[in-house]
Amino acid sequence: MVNKIKVKQLSCYYNKKCVLKSLSINIVQNEILSVIGPANSGKTTFLRTLNRMNDLNIAYYRDGVVYLDDNNIFDMNMEKLRRRVGMLFAMPIPLPMSIYENIVYAPKLFGLIKTKSEQNDIVEQTLKDASLWDEVKDRLNFSAMKMSGGQQQRLCIARILAVNPEVILFDEPCSGLDPISTAKVEEAMIELKRKYTIVLVTNNVKQASRVSDKTAFFLMGRLIEIDKTGELFVSPKKKETEDYITGRFG
Repeated sequence: MVNKIKVKQLSCYYNKKCVLKSLSINIVQNEILSVIGPANSGKTTFLRTLNRMNDLNIAYYRDGVVYLDDNNIFDMNMEKLRRRVGMLFAMPIPLPMSIYENIVYAPKLFGLIKTKSEQNDIVEQTLKDASLWDEVKDRLNFSAMKMSGGQQQRLCIARILAVNPEVILFDEPCSGLDPISTAKVEEAMIELKRKYTIVLVTNNVKQASRVSDKTAFFLMGRLIEIDKTGELFVSPKKKETEDYITGRFG
């Protein structure tokens, strides 16, 4: 197993309040790590630290270090980091343009594709990887704003893939979706781990059990337990973990 991301003694603060305490965790390449826990447990702060989204908040600061491969992400160029570590938010945010243009916008901006043939190839491949191609291949020039919520979320996945990242961060990607759309997003995640490393923050413990290789349980800003998903859900080592996954609190 190769560790794609290594987090060492990470503590995060907002206005001097510590919301994530001395976190050390390794994320294995080509695996899905789910992060579960009740509200205000530090899940989203952790996720947003991995591509430095928290840096946009002037009240935020942190101690510790995060390595992507062997590179300290806090020493990296922000644009290059976010191309390597893409992020999908809870609510899909398609650009007000066609499905086709949504996908090619960023690769053209970064000079990754030049010819029409390259654009066509990347649109088809990313939509296939996002489990969306068969649904939209005949209406690529239609407005993305007219797609269903589940389709828009998978379009946003395709848009991330178009810049060829190495890691994809999912922040509650199915919180606003119906069960059928949720299943399609989960199917896409499971296929994507063949090429990418995935970190999923979810409040849905059943979702974590369905898609992830490992699961980490956070509580009040601390990592309580991390294990293979099957082990953690069947035989948790900590009482707090058992109480949470069995619905006694949270």
